[in-house]
Amino acid sequence: MTSKIFDISVQNPDDSTHFGNPAASKTTPCPACGSRIARPLFPKERPWILRCDTCGLTRAEPQPSDDELEAIYDEHYYEQFGFVARNQDDRALSTTKRATYGRLLSQLQTHLPKDAQQPESVRPRHLLDIGCGLGYSLLEAQSRGYQALGLDPLAPVGNPRFADRTILRDTLETVELTQRFDAVTAIDVIEHVRDPIQTVRAAARLLRSDGVLMLATNDVSSLGARLLGPRWTHFHRAHLWFFTPETLSKIVSLAGLEVIATEPVWRVYNFEYIASILARGDNFRLAMRCAQAGLKRVPKALQRLPWPAVPEGFVLFARTP
Repeated sequence: MTSKIFDISVQNPDDSTHFGNPAASKTTPCPACGSRIARPLFPKERPWILRCDTCGLTRAEPQPSDDELEAIYDEHYYEQFGFVARNQDDRALSTTKRATYGRLLSQLQTHLPKDAQQPESVRPRHLLDIGCGLGYSLLEAQSRGYQALGLDPLAPVGNPRFADRTILRDTLETVELTQRFDAVTAIDVIEHVRDPIQTVRAAARLLRSDGVLMLATNDVSSLGARLLGPRWTHFHRAHLWFFTPETLSKIVSLAGLEVIATEPVWRVYNFEYIASILARGDNFRLAMRCAQAGLKRVPKALQRLPWPAVPEGFVLFARTP
């Protein structure tokens, strides 16, 4: 079942500077603190985005139904990122994705035990990437000496780049793995899952005793989120949670892990990637129309030039106590 993909610095509740201060109401219990009191951040534009009055965890409520999520995660899901055909030239998308994941792996390296930081000839390093998508993360990890395995129920079938078992088209809830990993990574995944605490617990069970979990996601307390308000591009129905370093740290701690660090993520983009997302979104209608026109008129060579890395979101590292 696709909806089980792998199944603000906290503000003062009375602070109305950026999000307004609509009346709080009773909701389902917050998974981070148990409070039933939350308020919509944008009651007119996006009334389904609620922030817990007690801990600040922001979430979608009600969550989309299974049928709605099935419609979101259809066979055209990856088209919004510029991937439109199995046999297309994917060098531009691969370059940007690998560059971002490579930066994350460099950050991960500093948190691994010393023996796992050694070259593969000393001790093979095993990595599992949850939500590996098209598999670019695996290519980058393999180039750095990891024995990398991917897990993603939406991964395209028959990708000639990968052996049959390099990417498992399965979910974290149903996959059967006896192997344990030096690192388990999930990049832009935790915001999609039904139950983030259970997802973190399931991921932690696949770690070696000294292994490291790496979670990367977007930051709802970021300057971009504050400036754009309800038009922030990450406010859409595929995202069920909107974290800050503080609220995700709380979730990970409740799952029984020790948070090592939270750090900024530096991402590499190009015009094709950004325009493909904007062209399918409804947060900015003018941007949507401009992006659609740009994808048709801007030469592909220019669309696919990588931009300098920019900070967006954060990454959290954790391990079993």
